[in-house]
This record gives sequence, C-alpha cells and structure tokens, in this order.
Amino acid sequence: MTFLYAHFFRQRFLGMLIGVLSFAVVFAVGMSVYRNIDSSLFDTFPAGWKSLIGLPEGADIAALSYNGFYSTYGALIIGGLGIALGSAIFAGSERDGTIGVILANPVSRTKVVISRTMVVATLFVLSGIAMWISAVTLPYFLNVNVEGLTLVGFTVQLTVGIAFYGFLALAVSGWTGNWALGNGVAAGVMVVSFFGAGLLPVIPGWEEWARIFPWYYLSAGNSLTNGMDTQAVSLMGASSLAFIGIAVVGVNRRDLKQLSTGGNLIQRLRSRGWTAAIVERFAGGTRVSSLLSKTLSDHQVLFLVSALSIFLVMGVVMGPIYVVMQPTLSEFGSSIPENLLTFFGGGDYTTPEGYFQVETFGMMAPIAIMVVTIVMGAHAIAGEESSRTMGLLLANPISRGQIIRQHFSALVIFGAGVAIATFLGVASANAISGLNMNYLFILATCVNLFLIGALFGAVALLLGAASGRVGVAVGGAAGAAIGFHVLNSLAEINNSWWGVLSPFHYYLGTDPLTEGFDFQGIMILLAATTVVFLLTFPVFARRDLREH
Repeated sequence: MTFLYAHFFRQRFLGMLIGVLSFAVVFAVGMSVYRNIDSSLFDTFPAGWKSLIGLPEGADIAALSYNGFYSTYGALIIGGLGIALGSAIFAGSERDGTIGVILANPVSRTKVVISRTMVVATLFVLSGIAMWISAVTLPYFLNVNVEGLTLVGFTVQLTVGIAFYGFLALAVSGWTGNWALGNGVAAGVMVVSFFGAGLLPVIPGWEEWARIFPWYYLSAGNSLTNGMDTQAVSLMGASSLAFIGIAVVGVNRRDLKQLSTGGNLIQRLRSRGWTAAIVERFAGGTRVSSLLSKTLSDHQVLFLVSALSIFLVMGVVMGPIYVVMQPTLSEFGSSIPENLLTFFGGGDYTTPEGYFQVETFGMMAPIAIMVVTIVMGAHAIAGEESSRTMGLLLANPISRGQIIRQHFSALVIFGAGVAIATFLGVASANAISGLNMNYLFILATCVNLFLIGALFGAVALLLGAASGRVGVAVGGAAGAAIGFHVLNSLAEINNSWWGVLSPFHYYLGTDPLTEGFDFQGIMILLAATTVVFLLTFPVFARRDLREH
C-alpha cells in the first residue's frame, strides 16, 4: 500500500507543482494590476454583473483579485490537472499496461484505487495549502490590504470544489476503464458548469438555476467575506466520496481492459459500407497511417466534449443571452475599466463583437482548444513512453520522425475541429439572434484560435519529447500559455511594445472580430508553430527512451 502511494505520488507531483506555481505568478501579476483601479467605480455596477466578475457587495479590489483569479484561472488550472489525475488512478494503468504487473503482487483492486486516490487527495490538499500561502503572502509584498477576508475558508471551499471534478473523472474512468472518457466527461462538466454558474445569475429570474451547476459551490455564500459555506463544502465533499465509491465498485465489477486504443471510432466507421471507402482513404492501411487513426481514437471523447461545449454553451447560447442582457450592458458597459477586461481578452460589452470577444474568445475558446491540443501534444511522445508502446512502434519500420508527424497531424485535425465548432457556434448565434456580426471576421478570429491552439500543442509535444513525462509537458505548456497571456495583458495595459513577443498579441490583439484577417499575424503564429514543431525532431532523436 505504501509503495503504491509513493510511486504514484512521484509520478504525479511535478505536474501539479508546475500548475500551482504558474497560477501563483498569474495571481501576483493580476493583483498588482488591479490594485491601481479605483474600487469606487464598482459601486455603480448592477448586482448581476458583480456576481459575474466575482465581486461581492461591499468588497474591494483585493476581493476582486481573489474571486476573479482564484475562482477562474486557479480553479481551471488545478481542476484540469486534477481531472488528469483522477482518470489516471486506475484506467491510466490499464491504458499503459502496468495494471497487470501491479495486481500480480498481493494487492487487491480496491487497495490500488484507494492508495492512488489518497495520492490525488494529498495533491489537492497540498495545492490548497500552496494557494492559501500565495493568498496570504503576495498581498503583503504588494501592499494590498486583505483585512476582513477569510482566506482559510475561501481556499478550503475552493479546493474541495475543485476536487469534485478530479473524483468525477475517477468515477467515470474507473467504471468504464476508459481514461479518455473520464477526462472528456469531467472536463465537459467543468466547462459547462463554469459558465452556467457564472451567467445564469445575471439573467433576471434565472438566478436559482445556477445551483444545479457544481461550479456554483466553489464560492457559494461569498466564502471570501462570510467564511466557508459548510453546506456547500459538505455537498461537494460527499459527492467526491460517492464518486470514489462508484469507482471502487466499477473497478471490481468489470474485466480489465487490455492495452489498446479503446473504443475505436475509425474501426466502427470502417464496418459501415457507406463510410468504409472514405475512412480507408483517410486512415490508410499501413502501420504508419494507423498510428494517426489510433491517436484520433484515443482522444475522440475529449475532442467531442470540448467541441460540443464550445459550440453550444459559448456559441449558440451566447446570442440569446446577449439579447436578454443588452439593455443592462448598454447602460453601464462603457464605464467598465478597460484594464479590468484586458485579462479576459479585451473588448467591451456594448457591442456584439466586444461581448463575444470577452465571453467566448477571450478565455474560454483558447482553454477549450488548448485542453485538446496540449493533452494530445503531451501524450504524443511522453504518453507513448509511459504506456510502453513506444518500443513496439519503433520495432516496426517506422522512424521517430514519422511518429512525431503522425501525432502532430492528429493534433492539428482535432484542433481545427474545435476551431470549426467555435465558428459554427458563434455564426449560429449571430444568425439566430440577428447580431449583424461579419461572418468573415468571425472566421478570421477562429483561424487565429486554431493557430494559438496548434502552437501550444506543439510546445507540449516538444516538452514531452524532451522530458518523456506527460506531467511536465502539460504543466509546462499550460504555464507557458498563461505566462504569455499575462505578458500580453500587461503590455496592453501599459501600451508597451513588448506585447509583440506574446503569441496572444497576434490572436486577439489585432481585433479580428472587427478588423478581419491580419495576415502578418497569421504568418507569425504559423512560423512560431513550425519552429517549435521542427525543434521536436532533433530533441527526440538524440534522447534515450525512459525506462519504466
């Protein structure tokens, strides 16, 4: 039991550490910017808007920083890493073929699940402690007054709420034996509930419906100012315990899966006469081509959940919501400080273009596409090594370079799919709600979205090839994305030239929703992606494969 705990802890600790440190940097920069904003401005904002940006009644800039960054960036970063941990507890070992070796020892399936669940719980606790330390120490160095805020209760409730998604991933993957399904379902629930809990309180008469979304309970009862909400913590904690129980029962009731690609979409399409010819042409018949189809099959659930979420929740639905909110937004939208919105993509709430830039393209569309591309990039090389399939691949007439190209091709295909889903969702909202947005300009923004996703997917691919560790690749790529986003935001706030060093400057900095295609920016993003991708070849070619 102790060995199982220690081994899994060593495997997963580094990725979580990188995520926590990345968030601490974002929080420090964000609070340093927000402390220069006149808090009296927020007294004129409607209650619904304060709820959306996480500003309780009577709170100040410190409260805005905690709610705005901890309950968005922090929760999404740690929640995403927690989902990856939860799905790997048992189904991950089935996927990499090590579960048979583990169970060959005198240890039961239940002990494996419980010991590894204890690791995940430990990492969540350590993350919560680290977030609390950041919450206490950084305001001191930045000379920000946090008197009256209950930081302990706030971070405890936030941590328990985030852990919910990791244990949801455990329940789904443990019951089905499919780690990708666990990732996809938990990530989809997290994204949908994030927006459901944030947007519904703004719509008159819909406030109570926000309670059906788990994200609501991360900060229910204004835990930052009123202390920990014991009912919310009890509900989320009990749900997590129930998920653990479901996983234990599921693992013990089913046959273990053999090392395989999981449910193969390509194989199912090949079995149908009218799609067989198309799929054969797409997937091919050689081992090299089948690696592409295998990779697509491995990540199909994650892709479908991300694409459908961005299409429906942040695309189609956002048009009617804007129409409902337009009178309120027009009333005070022009008074919202530009610096406040810069971290969420810029734009303004007085026009449909500005509304979609903040709500859809500013943060959530990049997150949706990077969830897919970074995960795929991280698992391309490092995942093959951890699953012990790299040796099998290289035993065939296939080079390391071909493996990189096939995995990156799959990443590009699914990244493009998420970008297309985003375009179709926003375009549908535009048509349904009569917003009169330029469809070509929407397309230009989605092209930039695809390129920013492909770039950081390539970064994850490079880090995975260099280290052979999935956690390092995911954490490093996500940390780089956050760092460049902060760099671009600070440059815009200070009107500084160094914003051009950030890829995000070429993503939304050229205002594609209102100005259309910026071909110079497109070429820069394309060139950066190409350079990172090409660096992967010599890095991987010169490194010895990791032993397990």
